[in-house]
Amino acid sequence: MTTTDTTEKGLESLIVSTMAGALVRGSVDGSLGEPVALYGGTGWILVHWQDYNREYAVDLVQLQAFLDATQPAVAAAVDLAHDSPTRRKFLARLQGEISKRG
Repeated sequence: MTTTDTTEKGLESLIVSTMAGALVRGSVDGSLGEPVALYGGTGWILVHWQDYNREYAVDLVQLQAFLDATQPAVAAAVDLAHDSPTRRKFLARLQGEISKRG
């Protein structure tokens, strides 16, 4: 007989699993494990916290994937994979537009 995890961590895992439609298995080092197919999902995507850039308030991996899929020429021009003046200028402009327009 399995028991229900009633800890805060258990509740968090249940919420994340429901939002993402995947069961999350944590690892010892605190990083996310590989998602296991579940059900449902609301379109929410599991990401790694290390990919989030606090300075510009954006997930660089997800932004790169979006640009690659929708605007490959722009993705190549801004080169988000490398820290450069072009990248910093693009991210500052993006942050400004998000702040201004939401």
